[in-house]
Amino acid sequence: MSIHKHARLLISSATIALAVMSAPALAADAATTTTASDPAPGEIIVTAQRRAEKVTEVPISITVADAAQLEREQIDTVGDLSRIAPSLEINSAPGQTAGGGGTIRGIGTQTFSAGAVPSVGLVVDQVSQGNANIANLFDVARVEVLKGPQGTLFGLTTSAGVINITTNKPDFNAFSMRVRTELSSAGFAGSEYGDQIVQGVVNLPLAANAALRVSAFTNTRQGPDYNLTDGKYVANDTYGVRGHLLWEPTSALSINLIGDYSQTRITDGGDFFTFIAASGAGINPVILGATGGAVQLPDNVNANLQSCGITAQTGNRNFCMANSFVDHQYIGGVSLQVDYKAPAFTVTSITAYRRSIESGYGAASDVFRADPLELQVTNGPFDHPVDLLSEELRLSSPGSTRLEYTAGVYLSSQIQHVSGETLQIQPAEGIIPIVINSGTGEYRVTDSSAAVFGQTTFHATDKLRLLAGGRYTWDDLALTTTADAIPGSVSSYTKLDVGKFSWKVGAQYDVARRTMAYATISHGFKGGQITEPSAGTAPTVLLPEIPTAYELGLKSTLLGTWVLDANLFYETIKNFQAQTCASSSSGDLVCNQVNVPSVKTRGGEIDLFGKVTPNLSLNTGFILAKATYPGNFIGSDGTNIGGTQLANAPEYKFTMSGEYTVPVSQSVNSFVALDTIWKSRVRYEETSVEQSTFGPHWTVGGRIGARTADQRYTIALFVRNLFNVHEPIAMQSGFPYSGASNIGAMYGPNGFRQVGLSLDGKF
Repeated sequence: MSIHKHARLLISSATIALAVMSAPALAADAATTTTASDPAPGEIIVTAQRRAEKVTEVPISITVADAAQLEREQIDTVGDLSRIAPSLEINSAPGQTAGGGGTIRGIGTQTFSAGAVPSVGLVVDQVSQGNANIANLFDVARVEVLKGPQGTLFGLTTSAGVINITTNKPDFNAFSMRVRTELSSAGFAGSEYGDQIVQGVVNLPLAANAALRVSAFTNTRQGPDYNLTDGKYVANDTYGVRGHLLWEPTSALSINLIGDYSQTRITDGGDFFTFIAASGAGINPVILGATGGAVQLPDNVNANLQSCGITAQTGNRNFCMANSFVDHQYIGGVSLQVDYKAPAFTVTSITAYRRSIESGYGAASDVFRADPLELQVTNGPFDHPVDLLSEELRLSSPGSTRLEYTAGVYLSSQIQHVSGETLQIQPAEGIIPIVINSGTGEYRVTDSSAAVFGQTTFHATDKLRLLAGGRYTWDDLALTTTADAIPGSVSSYTKLDVGKFSWKVGAQYDVARRTMAYATISHGFKGGQITEPSAGTAPTVLLPEIPTAYELGLKSTLLGTWVLDANLFYETIKNFQAQTCASSSSGDLVCNQVNVPSVKTRGGEIDLFGKVTPNLSLNTGFILAKATYPGNFIGSDGTNIGGTQLANAPEYKFTMSGEYTVPVSQSVNSFVALDTIWKSRVRYEETSVEQSTFGPHWTVGGRIGARTADQRYTIALFVRNLFNVHEPIAMQSGFPYSGASNIGAMYGPNGFRQVGLSLDGKF
C-alpha cells in the first residue's frame, strides 16, 4: 500500500476516532478529578506531553533549562546543549547528515549517510525538524531534554529521546526591545579564537489580540582551526532571523505563524580533521603523473607536516591547504499552528515546511588537509537540498478530566537530493591536477511517513494515575541513484517499506504532597536507512531500530522550587544503526553503515535544577550509562570489542552550573556564575585503538558581572573552557593511506579556551 493510501486512510480513521473520543469528553461533568493546580511562582512548567504541566507531574525523565540558564551558560547552538544535560552528547561533524550527531544515554546515530534518521529528535515549537533542523539558538524560552524512546506524542519517532525547544511568544501587552552580545577575540586574555555574537529582539503589539515578535542574530567566528598556508583562521559566519505572529481572534481560537531563516558561510578549510599523531609512514600511493607516467608519492608524514610548520600533538588545530574552500548552508522554514479550545477538548493543527541547502566547492574527500602531503581529492561544486513537509492533527482533553488523552495523526514527506559532484586528484605540489570525473553524480532519498498515535492518563485515585499510549507508523524509504561519469557507476532504485506498532505503558503515584514516583515501559521504532553507494557498489539497506526501554523514576520539589529528577533505566536496541570509518589508500575517509544486532544501555541518573534560594540558582546532574556492544562484536579494526562502551558515549558524566547574586545597592546586583563538566573516557571509533579515545577530564567556565535590579541591563566577563582542555568532536586512526600510527582529531569551539565580554540590554 502506498503512503498516499495510508494518508487517506489515516485522515478518514482519525476523523472518526476524534469524533468518538470527544464524545465522553463532551459528557464530562463536575465529578471528574483535578490533576494540577496553578503553578507557584518560579515553578517549572514543561510541554513534554503536549500540554502545559508541572515538571514534577510528568512521568518522563527530563532535563530542563530555562532562558536564564541558557544565557548564563551561553548556550548559543544546539551543539552547546550537551553542556547542560548529563545524558546528552552532541558531537556532529561538518559533513555529517543532520540526522546524526546526538546521543542520549549513550544511544545515537552518528553517520555521514544522507538517508539517516536521527536517534535524538529535534522539535522546535512543536515542529519535528527532521534533517532540516536549526543549528543556532536565540530568543529561546525553554529547552527540555526528554530521555528514552518517544513517538506516542511526538511527530517523528526516535529511539533515544527528544530535544524539545520552545521559543518566546509575542506579547500583546507592550512594545519591547532587547540586544544581547558576546564578544571575544583571539589573543584577548588567553582566548584561543574569536567569536562575535549579536542577538536582537523586537516585540510589537498589533492589536489587543495580536502581536509580532521578530528576533535575529549574527555569529562571526574566527577559528579555532588555523591555516598555516595563508595565515588565516577558518571563517565561520552565520546570521539568521525568526518572525512569530500570534493572533487570537476569539478566546477559543489562537493562530501562530512562525518563519525562520539562517545562512552560514564557511571559508578557508572548514572545521575538520587535523593531525595529533603522525609516527606512521602509511602506504606509498602511486598515481598517474601529468605526462602519463607513474608518480611515486612520498610516505614520510611527519616530514611533510614539519615542512609546513605543523607539529602533530594533542590540541593541534593547524593545517596547510592552498586550495580554496567555500561551504554555504541555508536553513529555513515556516509553520502554521491553529488551536481551537472547546469546553471539553482542544483541536490542534500544525502544518510545517522546512528546507535546508548545503552547497559549495573545495577540498572535501581528503579531510585531513595536509598540503603539501601526498595526495588530495577535491570535491567540485555540489548541491545538497533537503525538503520536509509535515502535517499534524491532534485532539486533546482538558487537564482537569479524570481521563486525559491526546490523539492524532502525523504525515511527513522528506526529500534529500545531492548533485553536482566533480572529483579531482590533487597530487603534491608541482604535479598538474588530474580530473577523474567532471560529470554530475546524483542521488535522491525520499522518506514518507504516516502515523496515527494516542496516549491516555487515567486518574484511578487521587494519588494513582495509569497511562497507556500507542502509535502505528508506516514508513516508505527510497533511494534513487543516477549514473555519471565515474567508472563503474550505475543507475539504481532501492526501496524499504516498513509498518510498525510502538507503545508505552506506565503508572505514577504521589507518595507525598510534592513527590511523585513512576514506572514506564516503552517499545519504540526508528526508521531504516538506505545509504548512497560508492561507484560500482550497491546501496546498503539498514533495518529499523527497535528499542525497548524500562524506567523507574522519582520526582520531588525541594527547598521551594528546586526540582529533583532521579531514575533508573534499562534499554535494549535491536538492529542498532552504527557506522565504521577508515582511510582508504587514496586518502579518502570511507564510512560504512552497519546494523549491530543488539546493543543495550542501563544505569541511573539524577538531576537537580531550579532556584535553591532567591539569590542562588543551581542546576546539576550526574549519569552512569553503561551502553555496550554485544558480546564478541568485531570492530572495524578486526578486534573483538564486545561488551565495551559504545563510541561517542561516556560512561559517566557530571554537570553543574550555578549563579549567586549579591546586592551592591538598591539598583545594582553583582553576580558570580560557575559551570563545570566532568566526563569519563570517550571512545570515538568502533575499534580497540587506545589513541583514538579521550581520557577523563574536567571542563570549567564562568562569568562575573553586574546586573541592574530590574534585570534590564547586564555586563559580564566570561570564560569558557578555562583550562584549555582539548576535547575533540571526532577522532580517526590509521591515516593517511592507512598509516596505522597516524591519528587525526576534529576540534570545535568547545575544545579551546574562549574569553570575552557579554552585554545585555532590555528596552
